[in-house]
Amino acid sequence: MAFIYEVVPEKDHDFFISMGLKNCWGNDTLTLSEGSTKWCADRERNAYIVNIGGGHDDMPYFHDLWWNGTVIRLETLCGGSGNYETGVDIIWFIQKIPVPKELWRYRDEIRDIINEAFSINSGWCNKKHLRSVKVVFECEPTIEE
Repeated sequence: MAFIYEVVPEKDHDFFISMGLKNCWGNDTLTLSEGSTKWCADRERNAYIVNIGGGHDDMPYFHDLWWNGTVIRLETLCGGSGNYETGVDIIWFIQKIPVPKELWRYRDEIRDIINEAFSINSGWCNKKHLRSVKVVFECEPTIEE
């Protein structure tokens, strides 16, 4: 199964809450907003990426990759071009991938998961206006002690 970018379905609300994701400052549990909280989900691989905040005042966006119970906090930027009449092209710039020491041997798979998920993440853009999504890695995974 591949990643799906979707509003978290009602059947997954309890699971989302159980993930225990924190906001971008790490001081509060992320709130599920029914009907609007989105994620990139690959249920078969037990991998989920959730935007947890940021993206203003020269701050990167923060996304949590929750994979088999481990959270990897990614830093990203999002750019793009176009408009709703001609179509929008989105570019995700992956800027930081701190991989926990115990998962270091899976760093290539983690990078692949990130690439797959962000390749379908339309972010703020309505999918009907989306022309393309591109993922640019500005970093390699680093080991987090």
